[in-house]
Amino acid sequence: MRQPYPIAHHLLCTLPLLALLAISTVCLGTGDEVTAYWRAWRQANPGTASLVMVLTDWGNPALYAVYGALFWRARRRHDPRTVRFVLAYVAAQLLIAFLLVRVIKITAGRTRPGVPGPWVPFSFDGPHNSLPSGHTAEIAGACAPLAMRWKHMAASLALGGYVAAVGYSRVLLGQHHASDVLAGLLLGSLAAFIIHRITHRTAPL
Repeated sequence: MRQPYPIAHHLLCTLPLLALLAISTVCLGTGDEVTAYWRAWRQANPGTASLVMVLTDWGNPALYAVYGALFWRARRRHDPRTVRFVLAYVAAQLLIAFLLVRVIKITAGRTRPGVPGPWVPFSFDGPHNSLPSGHTAEIAGACAPLAMRWKHMAASLALGGYVAAVGYSRVLLGQHHASDVLAGLLLGSLAAFIIHRITHRTAPL
């Protein structure tokens, strides 16, 4: 049976980060002023900045445990749809959050916040691999499929808050521009769409 695409839950999982990026743009801007603001904030609040670093480092690995638990339970219960869901998640993340993100980073060669000079296309240099945010692509590609699977408004919004926290932490820590995070969110949404389509026979949007 064909199932309609759960667009409402997908949107709920992306809206918090979109709203945060919009507020940041309105209040702080989009360029060097954002970098300078958050650099000053980190210097004034080193303890809180360290907590944000923990979030940015461990936000994605925490989801590995969730998917691992789903896979383990599905195997025990002989649940092929959930096994397919987890395997689709692994495949989509490898193809998009790992491979495609790195191809775009290298091809674009965008400088990271605070790094002087122009973009350097086809660069393997980390300071010139800012676009897109891989952390954001990965967290969106992990949380949105869960939101669409569980189809619970509160859970979808909570997962969206988690995506926003991990995604914007990259801006706050001076690792990415807001537009890098937005690009990562779009790529993560693409991964989520692919995961859902592999797992379910969906009707057109």
